[in-house]
Amino acid sequence: MGSKRDLEMSALCDRCTACESEDDKTLYDLAHMDDKSMSSLVNECKYNMKGLQEKAWEYAQRRMEEATAGLEGKKEKLREMKEGFAYRLLEQLEGGKDIDGLMDEYLSDQSRRELEEKLSMMSGLDEGIQSEDIKSGLQEYVDKNLIEIDGDGIRITPKGCNRLAKYVLKKIWENLSGIHTGINPTREEGFGVSHGFSNRQYEHGDEFDRIDMESTLMRAMERPRGGEGRIEFDEEDIRVRETHVDTKLCVGLIVDESGSMSGDKIHAAMDISAALSELMSRNSRDKMKLFLFSNQVREVPYWDVMNINFAGGTTDIKSALKRFRTSVAHESADKQVYLITDTEPNSEEGKYVGFEKAALGVIKEAQAYQREGITLNIIMLDNTPHLREFATLLARRNLGRVFFAEPKELGRVIVEDYLRAKKKQKLKRVR
Repeated sequence: MGSKRDLEMSALCDRCTACESEDDKTLYDLAHMDDKSMSSLVNECKYNMKGLQEKAWEYAQRRMEEATAGLEGKKEKLREMKEGFAYRLLEQLEGGKDIDGLMDEYLSDQSRRELEEKLSMMSGLDEGIQSEDIKSGLQEYVDKNLIEIDGDGIRITPKGCNRLAKYVLKKIWENLSGIHTGINPTREEGFGVSHGFSNRQYEHGDEFDRIDMESTLMRAMERPRGGEGRIEFDEEDIRVRETHVDTKLCVGLIVDESGSMSGDKIHAAMDISAALSELMSRNSRDKMKLFLFSNQVREVPYWDVMNINFAGGTTDIKSALKRFRTSVAHESADKQVYLITDTEPNSEEGKYVGFEKAALGVIKEAQAYQREGITLNIIMLDNTPHLREFATLLARRNLGRVFFAEPKELGRVIVEDYLRAKKKQKLKRVR
């Protein structure tokens, strides 16, 4: 028999997690290009994107073969034109006629000049991969509605992002370690505990307030009645209502998009934005809200994060936390935030105020989180002195959990914690 982990992985695959393919890898690489243009893609294909490179090379070879065939045809036509002129020139010379008019006719022949220009252009064609070959290689992604090509630009569609989310989640799941918690969907969804429509026979230890009196009476009435037509109850007649656990979790993913987050850090944040949304979709009442922040805060749909031009700027953590808190004030749910950053807070309300003042502002906002029962997780993608100092401030006041992680570990850290939170939520609400 396979291990429990193998069974969990199999279950995850059964829930529409796409198996890895070269197409998935190509789509992933496209999404992680900072400059999603055809001209950049031509250079990128020289070193990466093996699958797309092979497809584009096939189109390049076909293009060159067609160009070569056309080149030979045009060369033959030009040779015939020159031979024809040579014959006429000899005839004129043999007849002692003036050849100036014939020469002028030849030199001014527009069709001959155009043919020579085309041959000159075709002979200078680059035999390497061109943007038109890349576009041809990407056509199947366009046909599948995974990407859009607008002029020189490439955009990942919502369908493409959904496919990427499954791909990234599978990669994260394969790297999980130290946790064996699978996905535990409940029979009914919502908030708190509800009694379902199903019932079962009473078992020792069941609470009396769960006895289904109507079903119990009906079971007793189905048996022959005792003396004087009395309804007599037997222990096996007693039915209890099944208790179904309803879960609802509202997660905020708050991502720093300041300049220092460029490269692997922001790419890792993009990945977990897609993967966490995909994982949470298995519990349809759970909700994820994605915010990007620097000196300003903006909410974006998770499926568009692969196309966003990141703003850069300073780091206003207080405003980002407040934006999520106020946006979910009406939600009746367990609330949890993952704030991803690589630098200390240094701004408030779009203005640079320095670390000390900005840190105090974040502390006040974290206290508001504590009052409203929102779990605060701050994930540091760097380990600078100011970040360690900031983490110590939060820890001393018991205002949130702080993780230090490498970008490559970000997905594992958040997915593990989310699954742990779901398990804890389930155990807390089971009656």
